Amino acid sequence: MKIQIKKHLSLILALGLLAASLFTACSSGSDEKETSGSPTPKVTGASIQLHGYDWGPSIDKVIVSDSQYGPFTDLSPTAFSAVEEKEDNSSSKTEDRKVEKVYYSDASGNEVEDKSSFTGDLYLTVELQVGPEEGAFLYYDNYKYSNQWFSDYSLEATLSNGKTIKFSKEDVTYPELEKVKEENFTEGSEGHTMAYAFYTPDNAASENLRPLVIWLHGGGEGGTDPRITCYGNKTVALFGEDFQKTMGGAFVLIPQCPTAWIDTGDSYHSAYLHDLKELIDQFASSHDVDKSRIYVGGCSNGGYMTVDLILAYPDYFAKAFPVCEIFDPEVVSDEELSAIKDVPMWFVYAKNDMTVPTEKYEEPLLERLRSAGASDLHVSVFDNVRDTSGKYSKDGAPYEYLGHFSWIYFFNNECTEGDLSLWQWLAA
Repeated sequence: MKIQIKKHLSLILALGLLAASLFTACSSGSDEKETSGSPTPKVTGASIQLHGYDWGPSIDKVIVSDSQYGPFTDLSPTAFSAVEEKEDNSSSKTEDRKVEKVYYSDASGNEVEDKSSFTGDLYLTVELQVGPEEGAFLYYDNYKYSNQWFSDYSLEATLSNGKTIKFSKEDVTYPELEKVKEENFTEGSEGHTMAYAFYTPDNAASENLRPLVIWLHGGGEGGTDPRITCYGNKTVALFGEDFQKTMGGAFVLIPQCPTAWIDTGDSYHSAYLHDLKELIDQFASSHDVDKSRIYVGGCSNGGYMTVDLILAYPDYFAKAFPVCEIFDPEVVSDEELSAIKDVPMWFVYAKNDMTVPTEKYEEPLLERLRSAGASDLHVSVFDNVRDTSGKYSKDGAPYEYLGHFSWIYFFNNECTEGDLSLWQWLAA
């Protein structure tokens, strides 16, 4: 029975990730790494910026020193051009990138409206058009079953004065990771090593303990590069001003599974279950974390891991928010269900999720929780997953993502129940 469960879940995961690939193609025991968001560009006086979007990461800005590459007399977008070349494990692609906007800025790309009164070093920022089907910086590797950065990447920008600059992967900067650090957890009692990224709020102190929000990535973000866990889904939103303001400042911990959380060994519990809990314990103990406010959530594979954690440790987590989760409700005993029925939970999924059929996963589990008398249960159900920004369309309608991508609504703070949003519920 256990082996059948493992095979069944692994098959669904593989099918889901294959579908996702069609879209993507368009302290103690810790070793600290350098801060993720501050690489030194290889090209002198210029860089390209990457930001996270609903569909994943895209290169969207070219920033060049005015003193080194200027002067510029023409700032019209049509006077600039950019060509991107990228290569994955099986093919290469050349793409013309449309220039949308050009303006003077500081070195970070923040617009300078009056350059005559600006006292710092002046730069020129060239904004490139991005969208769900263009400008992707990750691709899904069907051999490794995970998202990967392109193995070879270059972007050649031609400026209005005729000068050209050729950028490589080494010139990419990640502004959203400026305050994010990466470490390795190496002391799991069951032998697992996990990389992780984390964010520390400015107001955290021993006299001002802050909540901890844990995000568990999907199946495509496993490996040893936490930047992929930050960008494969729009996890960078948790470091952003809106989420942090809602939370009043919160730690964010993003563990990265070396393979997939759903790897179960000879049990329906994850092989990483206890080592992951040890990582969380260690992080909470070594930072100014309010241990009464540890919240856990994740999508798909990470939704499975979210449910697995609260089943194993029902008294530890203050709240849980599984998104398009894939935990088989048939293996949950009545005793286990009774132990978690009073854990505050907020489920998120779309009705047209063909990767994780809701009638097999979310709906039966929710029905059992309600029957057990769950005291703080919330659900955000969407008909489908569409662009709600008004910026991206296809065939005259809002761009529609795969139904499995319901995490987009969570990261955009669009999961609500009456006047209450999921983010506000976490912060309460």
